[in-house]
Amino acid sequence: MADELVLVDTDVWSRVILGRRDQSAEVATWRRLLVGRQPVIAAQTEAELRFLPLVHRWEAESAERFTAQVERTPTAPVTPAVINAWAELRAACRARGHALADKVHQGNAWVAATALAYELPLLTGAAIYRGVPELRLLEALDEDQDGIGPPDRKGLLSPR
Repeated sequence: MADELVLVDTDVWSRVILGRRDQSAEVATWRRLLVGRQPVIAAQTEAELRFLPLVHRWEAESAERFTAQVERTPTAPVTPAVINAWAELRAACRARGHALADKVHQGNAWVAATALAYELPLLTGAAIYRGVPELRLLEALDEDQDGIGPPDRKGLLSPR
């Protein structure tokens, strides 16, 4: 059986996948939640990660190592389903007065829309995602259970 796919946001990727020395309780919980699961990132997350070496003017060797690490994590492509999920999500959040509808949170909205379009749980430490309609968050409560359900698709990434 293939690993269950889990969308991870930029913070989780940076602190769990890249920051292997981070021993905080929060990161330890995230690591436990990822056992037996395949982390996937949204295109928004990949873009944010690729921005870091550019804006901070990293030396070529460091930037190449970092980029190689990013490329080892599958990225969920932006598809018409993701685009539609973003539009529907923003409208639903706006109607409910949820902050994810605000322009300043549009990066987070793309991450949430990706999770919704691919029907993936999202592993994040960001409170902005709480209360988002239909978004499944992978949380510490899921540790004692058998995850949040088996994957229902054969391919690694195929939107609904």
